[in-house]
Amino acid sequence: MTVTTFQDEDILKFWDDILSSDTYRLKLAEIQDNYQDKKSLYVPYTDIDYYNSDFAIYLLNKPDRCIRLGEKAIRSRLPATWDPANDINLRIDTLPKDAHVEVRELRSKHLNRLVAVDGLVRKATLPKLKMTNALYRCAKCNAEIWTPQKGMYATEPLMCPNEGCNKSALRFILDEEASVFSDTQKIEIQENPEGLRGGAQPERMSGYIEDDISGKVTPGNRVTLNGIIRPVEKSDRDKSTVFDTYMEIISVEFSQEEYDEIEITDEDEERILEMARDPEFFNNLVKSIAPSIFGLEEVKQAVALQLFGGTHKEMDDGTTTRGDIHILMMGDPGVAKSQILSYMSRLAPRGIYASGKSASAAGLCVGADTILINDKGERSTIGDYVNARMDAPEEYHPGIWRQAVDDWSIQSIGDLGSVRYLPIEYIWRIKTPERLYRISAGGMSLILTAETKIQAMRGPTFDWVAASELNVGDMASMVMENMRFFPITEIEILTEDLPEYVYDLTVTPSHAFVGNGFVIHNTAAAVKDDFGDGRWTLEAGALVLADKGLACIDELDKMTPQDRSSLHEAMESQRISIAKAGITATLQSRCSLLAAANPKYGRFDMTEKIVGQIDLPPALMSRFDLIFVLTDKPREEYDKKLSTFVLKGHRRGQARAMKEEEVGGVNKEAVLKDTEDHKPIYDMEIIRKYVSYAKQICFPIMTDEAMELIEGEYLSIRKTGEGDNASVPITARQLEAYVRLSEASAKTRLSPIVDERDVTRAINLVKYYMDGVAKTDDGSWDFDRMGSSFSKRDRDTKRGLYDQILKALDDAGDSGLSRDDIIIMFNKESMFDIDHVIEEMHDNNFIIESKGRWMRV
Repeated sequence: MTVTTFQDEDILKFWDDILSSDTYRLKLAEIQDNYQDKKSLYVPYTDIDYYNSDFAIYLLNKPDRCIRLGEKAIRSRLPATWDPANDINLRIDTLPKDAHVEVRELRSKHLNRLVAVDGLVRKATLPKLKMTNALYRCAKCNAEIWTPQKGMYATEPLMCPNEGCNKSALRFILDEEASVFSDTQKIEIQENPEGLRGGAQPERMSGYIEDDISGKVTPGNRVTLNGIIRPVEKSDRDKSTVFDTYMEIISVEFSQEEYDEIEITDEDEERILEMARDPEFFNNLVKSIAPSIFGLEEVKQAVALQLFGGTHKEMDDGTTTRGDIHILMMGDPGVAKSQILSYMSRLAPRGIYASGKSASAAGLCVGADTILINDKGERSTIGDYVNARMDAPEEYHPGIWRQAVDDWSIQSIGDLGSVRYLPIEYIWRIKTPERLYRISAGGMSLILTAETKIQAMRGPTFDWVAASELNVGDMASMVMENMRFFPITEIEILTEDLPEYVYDLTVTPSHAFVGNGFVIHNTAAAVKDDFGDGRWTLEAGALVLADKGLACIDELDKMTPQDRSSLHEAMESQRISIAKAGITATLQSRCSLLAAANPKYGRFDMTEKIVGQIDLPPALMSRFDLIFVLTDKPREEYDKKLSTFVLKGHRRGQARAMKEEEVGGVNKEAVLKDTEDHKPIYDMEIIRKYVSYAKQICFPIMTDEAMELIEGEYLSIRKTGEGDNASVPITARQLEAYVRLSEASAKTRLSPIVDERDVTRAINLVKYYMDGVAKTDDGSWDFDRMGSSFSKRDRDTKRGLYDQILKALDDAGDSGLSRDDIIIMFNKESMFDIDHVIEEMHDNNFIIESKGRWMRV
């Protein structure tokens, strides 16, 4: 397509005509009145296209020139008294559909052009300082040289303009205090998961947001970024012909509609309505979920309902009730928990998969010989400092120890790179990983782990860069009396003769410290501050990235206690509050959670309490609507069906790979027909569209009969728990689970009402779940079997033991009984540790000790 070209005068006239309308005159007046809050004029692309379509196309192809002249036209409309230093940004939004590009489709043809990219914000830094106009001083004659900064990397003067230098000076010193800075925020987006095919991994793209719109974006936001694609050279010692790309973001549009990214055509809608009319739709849907996995019918029914979810409700007083369904699978190895998680993360329109194993703070640390300097000028290696004070450490995570301290304030950094002395809050000692890095710059070297970040200057901005991502030639921030920058001259990877431990410090409030002159990011800030490569961000991020979708977390029991406890708020109130590393934020996590956990001792013992075999707190487990216990026990008939099913699956895969129609008497078509049950009835794409359609149009309400059925079931079960000594068979949380599951069932039919069929389906699933985790020997339910270490029966038994011990002490009279006497009398027949029971009774003032003898109080 031939693009019409324009002269500067023509472009200025176009902008002047557009800005002369009443709409833009009012907007400019508003900006002048509120400049500190509003510094940008937004112009929809549609207005430009309506005015002159040729100019609109030219803008997409030559955005730098058009925007520069547009801002010049804006300045010409400002009063003479306007401070010329107060620039007004021109921001273009609502780009046409043909300007939208997927991240994976960005090519060289898009460089320096204005495009729109849709995605999910995965990482976002705090707003930082970016040099927009750098003041350099000639090292020879001290002449001032102002150098405007564009793009990613700092631009130095080519020569000194002072004639006295004879233009021969080649060294210039940056005057940071006098240079001009603006705010900038670096973000990283990834492709929306619902737009991916099969198991494709989402591609990512970085971008920079400038000035007044920096700080508006947080992780989890679904956005459309309108901006210019720029190339950036890799900062290797040897110049490379391969470049990275980033986006210079002009404007940001936030997506508000749920599931609006999935396009449903008229043909799709017709098929969806036809599927909904099929009375066997739900059964066919269940058969289409992980069809290569044998059995687990109830689990598949549950995750099918989880896709649709219940209805989010807002009450008159402003309180809300979640509609998302949370499911936990606990089971022996090899029962297909991970396969179901993986499958559902790909099937759900907004599915995110993560593993609890990733949630670890390990690896954010430096070598023992790193030199620290305190506010008194005293020096110590970090190894000596930590080891001398770590006398009562807390094992924060396997292989990670920490301890609180309050005796030293050490070199750190403040605003604008100033050197400050800040207190150490925690010291850390960590098992050394398999490899370390040694980086050298400014005549100094530092040993650190791959994930540990130092402050480096990449282009015009300061950034925290992990050791594994540093390149020779990157400019490291270093403290040599004051802040200076030195190129990294060498990077070594160390894999042999590694020390047993590496070390770290928590320094507040900067969350950075100076070691061997380098500015090092400490552990605490790696949790959630800039969504960098600290591995804790993955798990916290999974719930945020799955906002309005499905978060699938494997090995939930392997997460750190800190991350696991943060799930409490996320699961119930559907948000994550952050108050760490100087950041206070609330991120949305309105998602369903499908999680898997393993037994603490390898396999389940169904004669023991569930809670004692899972490394999860009872309060967290109680927030799941359904919990499935999946065991692997030898059963001849079941094992035969399972082996036949698995072998048929392999045979189907072999047949699909056959080149011939028949080989060795095996007919390809016959095998495929015999193994049809391994083929989903509905493909993933139509299921995703069906779920999206249902979530957008279906908000069912319970009929009177449905409500009475739920209430009757709940009350009849509760009635079995009446009486002073009865157990609690079911709680109000199961009542809400009935409602959510019933609503989801109605949505599968695209029904506006919840009827008895939906309630019956919900009741059956809750019954299956409760039978698995709370069923007692007499067939009743005791919710305490799942919610605490002791069932109601256990607590009654312990109270009886208390009474027996007290009676024995009464019988012994004033002489009392020794600890050994009590243990010998009761240990054989008791399920409890008698030594522990004695301590419990003493702590609760039932008994006292005197001269080695125990007596009743």
